[in-house]
Amino acid sequence: MGGFAWRGIVEGFYGKPWTHEERMDMLSFMSEVGMNAYMYAPKDDPYHRRKWRMPYPARQMAGLKRLASHARSVNISFVYAISPGLSLRYSDKRDADTLSAKMAALHDAGVRDFALLLDDIPAELAGEADRKAFGSLAAAQVALANGVRDRLQKISPHARLLVCPTQYHGDPSTDYVLEMGNGLHPEIDVMWTGPRVCSQELSYEHAEAVAAALRRPVAFWDNYPVNDASMKGELHIWPYTGRSPKLREVSRGFFLNPMNQAEASKIALGAAAIYMSDPAGYDAEAAWRASAARVVGEASVDALELFRDACAISPLHPDDPPRLVHLVDDAKYRMDRGAFLEAAGVLSAHMLEMKASAELLRTNPNKKLTQEIAPWLDEYMQWADVGLEIARVVEAAGSYAESLTPAGKTSSFSIRALSMVGARNKLARMLQRAIGFRTRVCSDVLLRFGLEIVRRLRY
Repeated sequence: MGGFAWRGIVEGFYGKPWTHEERMDMLSFMSEVGMNAYMYAPKDDPYHRRKWRMPYPARQMAGLKRLASHARSVNISFVYAISPGLSLRYSDKRDADTLSAKMAALHDAGVRDFALLLDDIPAELAGEADRKAFGSLAAAQVALANGVRDRLQKISPHARLLVCPTQYHGDPSTDYVLEMGNGLHPEIDVMWTGPRVCSQELSYEHAEAVAAALRRPVAFWDNYPVNDASMKGELHIWPYTGRSPKLREVSRGFFLNPMNQAEASKIALGAAAIYMSDPAGYDAEAAWRASAARVVGEASVDALELFRDACAISPLHPDDPPRLVHLVDDAKYRMDRGAFLEAAGVLSAHMLEMKASAELLRTNPNKKLTQEIAPWLDEYMQWADVGLEIARVVEAAGSYAESLTPAGKTSSFSIRALSMVGARNKLARMLQRAIGFRTRVCSDVLLRFGLEIVRRLRY
């Protein structure tokens, strides 16, 4: 059946918005990978959300005009989103006029598509006048959205409008969702994040139920690879997975919400672009490697793959890094059978591979990327040093165990014991420092293993 109507991103994260240069570069990148829509919706742009009633200052409006112009030149739809819900008075005609005037000003700057975002606001009408006029939040928002669309049509008959409702995830059979679906003009696209705010999976069955409730195919606001708020210590460069190959039948498309790190976001966005162009033929691993090669170059893809494993924790992969988990399980298995030197060997080999991959990424020609991922790379290297120290402790413990056997060199017992204790104490100090690390690279896999080793060798 082919790709989706909307194939884009939404700059909709909390925190420092992208720079103008990052947006211009991202628009060009999107065009190169086959995306067709960019939604401007940074939560911390005050004129988009908190100060939505105020016109953009001339300098910022000029920047938006340049973005819209560049988007047109590379065949990207520039969608301007406004988020008035925190202070909007639905029954006050002055607010509706202000909202329309804001959109008209953006239209004059070259914007042709718009989004009305009503997410992350109270789920009930706050004002008495609004409650009397509409009775329910959904009724108020339906009237607002339909009115906005009518005014947009008078400005530009080809203008498109998307709406993000206040309930944008979870159970689609609520009264609110059904009322929105019944009341909104059928040509308004409605955004939805899936079963959860950050959904691990978007199944055909869930999307079908949402589309039925909304009486239209759903437009997904896909919260990946976003890493704002409580996820700011995570780096989301894992493959784009969990999206049904059949979603094209019940969905208008996707807007992926990227990370604050624009360049690093391209790894996931490039892979997602391949899915959006051909969901039925999508191969997540092949798409990731193709996208990774575009960002870091073919020679560094394997290094990035090892690093991505350490950064695995994300909404799409909530479990610990799989390679590290397997490594620790393997080392424990060998230790439990007395093969301490073997356990130390497999640990050391992997940690040295980690350090080599980090060095290759640190010297990658993509300087923007290396700058963005530096905090994660730095702590990735430090975890590799912790892992090497764990290996030394394991080796010293094995040597000490040998000295206790009749066949061992009992004359060196005290030396081996001191060596083991010294290595253990050094490891304990390193683990204490690691507790204060700021990123979630390597999760707690090596920390837990190291603490277990320290406890086992306490006496």
